[in-house]
Amino acid sequence: MKKTLFLVAASSIVMASCSNDEVISMPQKSAIGFDSYVSKTTRATDATTDNLFMMNVYGYIGGATPVKNFDGTIVSRPNASTPWTYSNQQYWTAGKSYFFTAVSSPTQEGNNHYSYIWADVLPTETTGFNGSGTIGFDNQKSEGNEDLVYAFATKTTPDPLTTDPGEVQFSFKHALSRVRFTFNNAMGSAAYSIKVYGLTINNATGQAELPLGDVSPAWTNPANTTVLTLRDNLYTPDTQTATNTASVVSGTKFIIPGTNALKITFKVDLILNGNTLATYNHVDTDLGEIQFQNGHSYNFVATINPDNINPEEQMFPIKFNVVDIEKWEEDENVPVTLPATTTQP
Repeated sequence: MKKTLFLVAASSIVMASCSNDEVISMPQKSAIGFDSYVSKTTRATDATTDNLFMMNVYGYIGGATPVKNFDGTIVSRPNASTPWTYSNQQYWTAGKSYFFTAVSSPTQEGNNHYSYIWADVLPTETTGFNGSGTIGFDNQKSEGNEDLVYAFATKTTPDPLTTDPGEVQFSFKHALSRVRFTFNNAMGSAAYSIKVYGLTINNATGQAELPLGDVSPAWTNPANTTVLTLRDNLYTPDTQTATNTASVVSGTKFIIPGTNALKITFKVDLILNGNTLATYNHVDTDLGEIQFQNGHSYNFVATINPDNINPEEQMFPIKFNVVDIEKWEEDENVPVTLPATTTQP
């Protein structure tokens, strides 16, 4: 009988942080500078303020005929403690409205897998500006290992311009969803450990597009599906084994959000007192249809127990019973010969 493994997904929201910088008075022709903020997270593959060193900036000056002044300009820094810089520095113009959109990932320029297409019609009002254009992303090539973040900002300069308008402050948002998996050992005996490995997500969206402009933009035009493999050395702690009542926790993968019914494949070793008794293959376990959202992290929790560790057939516990106790055989009237009495002289 084929068994079903139930997984429960818990979602948490990755929030962006913010900061206020002091505005310093500068000459009228002050340069356009940038600064960025992104949510602090705990995983090495996530975009953070400590590992984000490059962003592509797209910007224009609003008006009847918008003027593009940043067209994918690479704004970068060598480390987290130095300012952001770019080539061919530009300067603020008095009495203008500026619109900026930035796209980035911890992956360095040339190795990332995102793209950007300008919007046909560019917004002219700074109020309610949530970015413009369309981000494309290839999660098939990034293999689920690349975080993707975007940001937007506006600034209107006074006329006359007598002080530095300050840096363009970017507060990045996560464009993808993040998933991980927890397997609880509920075998019910301290003698048994489980090892979970070979974990793959089998039908994640391969490519899609994210049109910006809404407060909560939605991914469109999903294409292809891809298999995302969670390397066994991504597990935490380093071992993939869990004793009774303990858990095995996988690393994370990034997926393109949307309504999706992901399936996972993995192997479970049943270990008795250090010896592997059997290996059970769980193929295309259905996680159910879930509406994955931008910036949400999902932890799928499965309980491995005797009812579901083997997906093909039932496991029967070893039981004991006492049916009889041997009756005594009575040997009666067994003679005992006592030694003769010794006469003392």
